[in-house]
Amino acid sequence: MKFSKISSLLALLLSLLIMMLILYSFKDVSLISIKEIVIDRGFLSAVKFGFLTASVATFLSAIFGIPAGYYLARHKKGFSRVLDVFFDVPLIIPPLVVGVLILNLFNSPFLSKFFNVIFDFKGAVIAQFFISFPFTLKSAKSAFELVPPIYERIAMTLGAGYFRSFYDTTFKLALRGIAAGIMLSWLRSFGEFGATLMVAGGIPGKTENVPINIYLNMTEGNFEKGIAVSVLTVILAFFVISIIKIIFDKRRWDDA
Repeated sequence: MKFSKISSLLALLLSLLIMMLILYSFKDVSLISIKEIVIDRGFLSAVKFGFLTASVATFLSAIFGIPAGYYLARHKKGFSRVLDVFFDVPLIIPPLVVGVLILNLFNSPFLSKFFNVIFDFKGAVIAQFFISFPFTLKSAKSAFELVPPIYERIAMTLGAGYFRSFYDTTFKLALRGIAAGIMLSWLRSFGEFGATLMVAGGIPGKTENVPINIYLNMTEGNFEKGIAVSVLTVILAFFVISIIKIIFDKRRWDDA
């Protein structure tokens, strides 16, 4: 009981700190500024670009991250341990470093002739993929670990093939955790800044997402516009996260 009171107090304190951080920003932003941002072509272009690149990067994260998460969940020795550490690297190193490594690789004489990604949509997708795929992979790994392998064997003894037994047992039981990881990957991709700026260049109207739009406004001295975009981004993030919470509400999934 005492621990419950302490944890609730700390949770309340943390929420107050976050609210102070957000509400204080409204002090320097007027409704007129937010209305101007909503109809600003540069901002809308950045939102569109960020939505598209994040969606493609998340799709790639699902294709590679889910199978890799399953492999790590079912293999705990030798090479899998090395891979598990290796896949954690993008989470630890700064995104700017990831951008530098991507830039260096795709600037090589061989790759640059056949596959140009610098200052391009493809470069932003690649940068966001390398930053966000660990979220899908780790969530998938944790979700698969909670499902005993014996379920698949039982399904196969009842006549199901390997892939059918996997889909009907392990995948369906782990789906909620996998889906949560995919959404985290999308949100991380949408808010990615350092690697995207390094590889795609942040060209206004071409390779500029929302964080880069804020950065360019602030560096150009448009502080009110930069803060207004930041506040609007927080509002949008609140609604997006609320929708995600509703979609992935446990009761809804259990009823399904």
